[in-house]
Amino acid sequence: THFTVSGLTQDGKYEFRVFAKNAIGSVSNPSLIAGPVTCVDTYGAPQIDLPPEFLDVVKYKAGESVKIQVGIIAKPLPTIEWYKNGKELETSAQVSIENTTDSSAIIIKDAGRTNSGSYELRLKNSMGSASATFRVQILDKPGPPAGPIQFKTVTAEKITIMWDPPADEGGASVTHYIVEKRETSRIVWSLISEKLQECLVSVQKLIRGNEYIFRVRAVNKFGVGEPLESEPVVAKNAFVTPGQPSMPEVTMITRSTMTVVWERPTVDGGSDI
Repeated sequence: THFTVSGLTQDGKYEFRVFAKNAIGSVSNPSLIAGPVTCVDTYGAPQIDLPPEFLDVVKYKAGESVKIQVGIIAKPLPTIEWYKNGKELETSAQVSIENTTDSSAIIIKDAGRTNSGSYELRLKNSMGSASATFRVQILDKPGPPAGPIQFKTVTAEKITIMWDPPADEGGASVTHYIVEKRETSRIVWSLISEKLQECLVSVQKLIRGNEYIFRVRAVNKFGVGEPLESEPVVAKNAFVTPGQPSMPEVTMITRSTMTVVWERPTVDGGSDI
């Protein structure tokens, strides 16, 4: 019982009437005439015309020039504000905002992983306000592993290091890690492993008393990420107090026994516990 008439002319005057037609084809007399009605823009609160694909995560490849455009319906024209991850979007040589009477767009040149995030458009005029939020993900190589690099075991013959996966995987799962070491007296890195899948590795064949630095890079299908470097460490038998075990938990109680369980410390103080 409603129909939107398109193709009308601005400031044109129109009259409307309606006929009813049933299943056997009989047509009624026309309704009373409505009008004349002048075709003019009406004032109202802003509306945002979000493209359907923005209901899911919007994905772009790193290195592309990206234009994220959203439709606007508002009269009078609204104020337009863009936010990223809850903070007002800052424009730069890389990121700019382009507004027209019926749309607003973010333009990103040479998009990278740091441009991923939650974007929000806020509109406001004298008749009301509107907002819309969507997520953008730039498919890129991963960020650095989460640090710092921890020294699980340090002896004159072996150093075991561990780290956490990257906070930002770049839009694809991390497949493996590249781990390297160098003596602080040298500038050349030597490979420990280029296909390591765990976040832990034991490094052997060290020179007693030499100081080393380790670095780790994550790899996904888009490439090799930025490195995480360790603090310098000397290969020596410097035994220290091990880390604290987890809080014990009593799991089974009988009249004469109790079973107590706990987790081993992450750091063993340089010697196996």
